[in-house]
Amino acid sequence: MTARLLDADIAQYVAAHYQLEGELTRLPGYCDLNLRLQTQAGQHFIIKVAGEGEAPVYLDLQNQAMIHLAKGGLPVPQVLTDAQGRTLGEIADSAGERFPIRVLTYLPGQFYADLPKGQGFPALWQHLGEFMGRLDKSFGEFRHPGLNRYLDWDLAFGLEVCRDKLAALEGDRRKLVEGFLLQYQTQVKPFLSKLPAGPIHNDANDYNLLVDDLANPSQISGLIDFGDMCFSQMVNELAITCTYAMLDQSDPVAVIGTIAKGYHSQRALSEDELKALPYLICLRLCVSVCNSAHAIRQTPDNDYLLISARPVWQALEQFKHLDLAVIGLNLVAELLGIAQGGRSKASLLASRQSHFSRTLSLSYQEPLKIVRGRGAYLFDEQGRDYLDMVNNVCHVGHCHPKVVAAAQQQMALLNTNTRYLHDNLVSYGEKLLGYFPDKLSVCFLVNSGSEANELAFRMARCASQSRELLVVDGAYHGNTNACIDASPYKFDGPGGEGAPAHVHKVMLPDPYRGPYAGYGLETGHQYAADIQRVLAQLKAQNKTPGAYICESVQGVAGQIVMPQGYLASVYEQVRAAGGICIADEVQIGFGRVGEAMWGFETQQVVPDIVTLGKPIGNGHPMAAVITSREVADAFVTGMEYFNTFGGNPVSCAIGQAVLEVIEEQQLQVHAKRTGDYMQAKLNDMANEFELIGDVRGLGLFIGVELVTDRDSKAPATAQTKTLIEHFKAQRILLSTEGPFNNILKIKPPMVFGLPEADRFLDTLRSGLKGLGQ
Repeated sequence: MTARLLDADIAQYVAAHYQLEGELTRLPGYCDLNLRLQTQAGQHFIIKVAGEGEAPVYLDLQNQAMIHLAKGGLPVPQVLTDAQGRTLGEIADSAGERFPIRVLTYLPGQFYADLPKGQGFPALWQHLGEFMGRLDKSFGEFRHPGLNRYLDWDLAFGLEVCRDKLAALEGDRRKLVEGFLLQYQTQVKPFLSKLPAGPIHNDANDYNLLVDDLANPSQISGLIDFGDMCFSQMVNELAITCTYAMLDQSDPVAVIGTIAKGYHSQRALSEDELKALPYLICLRLCVSVCNSAHAIRQTPDNDYLLISARPVWQALEQFKHLDLAVIGLNLVAELLGIAQGGRSKASLLASRQSHFSRTLSLSYQEPLKIVRGRGAYLFDEQGRDYLDMVNNVCHVGHCHPKVVAAAQQQMALLNTNTRYLHDNLVSYGEKLLGYFPDKLSVCFLVNSGSEANELAFRMARCASQSRELLVVDGAYHGNTNACIDASPYKFDGPGGEGAPAHVHKVMLPDPYRGPYAGYGLETGHQYAADIQRVLAQLKAQNKTPGAYICESVQGVAGQIVMPQGYLASVYEQVRAAGGICIADEVQIGFGRVGEAMWGFETQQVVPDIVTLGKPIGNGHPMAAVITSREVADAFVTGMEYFNTFGGNPVSCAIGQAVLEVIEEQQLQVHAKRTGDYMQAKLNDMANEFELIGDVRGLGLFIGVELVTDRDSKAPATAQTKTLIEHFKAQRILLSTEGPFNNILKIKPPMVFGLPEADRFLDTLRSGLKGLGQ
């Protein structure tokens, strides 16, 4: 152990082998024993005795690297040769154990770490970037056997290092780190091998960098300690440099931009490197806290580890609120002058018109080109953010890193059909069914809500022996032939041909525009009584109902919440006549209603069949049919049911991840809290603006109906259209609903929170004022 080495022994060795004598002062060191030697002539040298197990090849790497850089004029220590011409000698302790020893030149300067905390030094940051860019460029073709090694501090292995040590973190801190790791895993890790690689110093921290003046620093005067050198992606050097420089800074993004600009002036950075840089910086922060937490577990009394980790945690908290992709794109635009555009909107529009059907619609008078999504936001080709308040498909947030990671990992392993046994299918089915009442115990996995509803119709027909279908007026259930036939929104709308003979409309239970007002039991029973009209017609024709299908909260019909007791009464009547009850949860399932996981639960019923879609895969095309064992068994007719893509391992991995995110982020509770807040504020606004005729909804599924006259309920269609464009101008994406297109349709990703709600409310207020309200 180097602890057994006495200063006198070291002084004697240096005098004998280097002819240097003077006063020795011990310096801090991580592994090495470091001493400063001051001769009587005032010269200074650094003596380094390597710690136990330090292989000579790595010490020689440091020596050769410093020699190489010095030839390029960079201020780095130089290794002295001893009397035998060696750059590396050996010294023995009192027990006869031998240790490598070197003597280096001493670099004048002050440690970067001693600069005043929190102050900005733009000139110094610029020079720091230039210095490190020049260093990496100087390495050029430098090679050494010691470069090819594994280091915990090599960012190329950062993800694995953090995962190995995550157990040392707990609670919110662990979740914070996991979030950054998922972003890195999905956005950088798959492309890391494409980035330029070479020798890097790998540790430009504030105790390895020297500055010219603590009072007014403007230049890096030296770089020491090459002990972490390795062969890695060169942008990792820049990431590490930025990481330490931005600690304790109020605007870390500005620090990164300044250093990157300086670095780029010496070693040109590629577009991919700049896009990866913010993620790599956060990865370095994660590596630091994971290594620190792991070390604290081993030495819990080490206060230094706790103190040194504090600014790193603060930086992670800062970056939690930043969009790493936007930081990278801004760097690309600033340093490379590359706008993230791709093909022009005019070119894309012309191609759509030439090669796609005119029935493929576009939103807004001037269409948007959307190139990226994150959380509750979408981004156009100019990098402008748009608050997405209409996309209930990306349920847990656009491009949620956990969902993306699940897809990437499984896609890299296997994707095949359900004729083979696979854990994902069974695990996902078990977890999904766990959210349903015991009666609903059988799962079919398909690819879309339309396919789920069509399958539900087939199953209901087998179970009831009737194809007669009861549907709610104004409803929409999908785009297949069978679903169009079941959708009054389509067959009674433009281009529709009316209801087929086997489809029978029942009254829409609309407490605002319908004949019966209110949400109580009496109103529910009044609307449900209309079922008897259809059942009587069927009975007169010696027919029985096959199925009744109803969205648990009406979507395209107008974001309509049904009065209490409606579904219970309808289900009782339909079942008594021999029919099957289907709950369409394609739009509003998976906790969106806030008070329950499924909309049908708010009506205190248990359907015979439930169909799921849209949010189930967070944008990935998948869906499901959940039913009872009785109905499922009736579907076993001898004809095999097979779905090429339904239930494949990738889709199941994605579905599992979505459910886990809903649980981990408590999105159902979040939906209720945010939705209740919005509805309360909207109702307050209705007292101020006569245009707001009705506010309704559950959780984050809300409708705001606009009328020009509250007594006649005349729809404010034109004003609603104007408002939608106003929202777009303020970069908020909304759409309309209902037969008159006078209802603001609010169904955002579930991560939509109170800050986004306030932004929407402020914009709505300004829009209503602009309409003269």
